[in-house]
Amino acid sequence: MNTDETINKEELTLQNTPKAVNYLINEIAEMRVLLEHIESQLGLGVDKHRPINIEKACQILNQTKNGINKMVRNRTIPHYIQGNKVYFFEDELIKWVEKERVATLQEKYTSKRNY
Repeated sequence: MNTDETINKEELTLQNTPKAVNYLINEIAEMRVLLEHIESQLGLGVDKHRPINIEKACQILNQTKNGINKMVRNRTIPHYIQGNKVYFFEDELIKWVEKERVATLQEKYTSKRNY
C-alpha cells in the first residue's frame, strides 16, 4: 500500500491493516497541524485563555492604562488580582466586549415587527 495515495476499501486487508492504521495516524496528525494553523490565523483556539497583563489588555481594548485601572476599581471589567498585580484573560475580555453589543437599526426594526 502506498501511503502517499488515499486508501480505498478494496486495498484494506488483514495483512496491510497496520500500514493503514499508520497512514490514518499520519493523516490525523497532519489535520491537527492544519487545524492549529487555521485557528491561530483566525484568532481562535484554546491559547486565548491565558493570563495577560494590563499592557496587553490596553492593546486588546484600545484603552489607556488609566482607563483600564478605572474599570478595575469600578469592577466593570473581568479581572484577577494577585498581590499588587492585576491580570486579565484575553478570551474573557473579548466576551466582555461582545456582550455589550448594540443592536443595529435593522435588528431593532425586525424585533419590533415580530411582536
